Amino acid sequence: MTLTPLTRRALAAALEVAARNGLRCDDPQILRDASNLLVLLRPAPVVARITTVTSTERHGDAWLAREVAMARHLVAAGAPVVAPSDEIAPGPHHHDGLVLSFWTYVDEADRPLDAHEAGRRLRICHDALASFDGADLPRLAVIDEADRVLESLAGAGMLDDDDAALLRRAGADVRARIEALALPMQAVHGDAHLHNVINGPDGPLWNDFEDCFCGPRAWDLGCLHATALVLGRDPAPVAAAQAGYGPALHDDMLGVFLDARRYQGTVWSAVMAREQPGAFTDRTYALLGWYRERR
Repeated sequence: MTLTPLTRRALAAALEVAARNGLRCDDPQILRDASNLLVLLRPAPVVARITTVTSTERHGDAWLAREVAMARHLVAAGAPVVAPSDEIAPGPHHHDGLVLSFWTYVDEADRPLDAHEAGRRLRICHDALASFDGADLPRLAVIDEADRVLESLAGAGMLDDDDAALLRRAGADVRARIEALALPMQAVHGDAHLHNVINGPDGPLWNDFEDCFCGPRAWDLGCLHATALVLGRDPAPVAAAQAGYGPALHDDMLGVFLDARRYQGTVWSAVMAREQPGAFTDRTYALLGWYRERR
């Protein structure tokens, strides 16, 4: 594997912070390198998550502190989630301009993910999060953030004026439609698709709550369905997860959250294309194309 300079810097940060906190790591294994770097710190059963691409637009560490607090709440409630590490303080930690957190490693089962059970367990998480003290959780934070990132991209010339204008209108539209629904709001996952589920030995575990915010539960269901209806992936696991979760959103409401997720995803896809060209560039063109066709 060829490591980018940012990936090498993130890996070094994980090893340095682990060593500084007395955690031995002789054989690090990169598990994933996308918006963040995930490293298994073998032989310790600990995964370091280091902000890489995400940190180019998301600054500070309040979002990671909220994630750790939410995960601890869910663990205490017996909810099916990956736990913050108890081998090392989970963080957030800082090193070389990067922010890190540490999580318990889960050895994934050698069997297909039970999507129906994953959906049922998302409902358990939502029920447990209803009692989370989310006073410091920003309301509709993912829309606010997408608006801010959009302006950053436009200011840097990463989006032309027409595309930026299309996306500004899309962002304003989805915000107004969500507000008009006047749905109850609580702590939600924020990025609830099946790729954020770990296929644990005792069943699915929800993971990666770093986008958590105060919003309607329907946001997470929109995230779930967007993988099939926006990105064109296999709809069968999504349908199974929805069946496991419970009653589906009616089509009009689902449409609101699909459009909101499309807006957020288009903006962040442009960030990924800037930092990691290739498949993300194609995805960004495809997502922008949807808006251009409806101009």
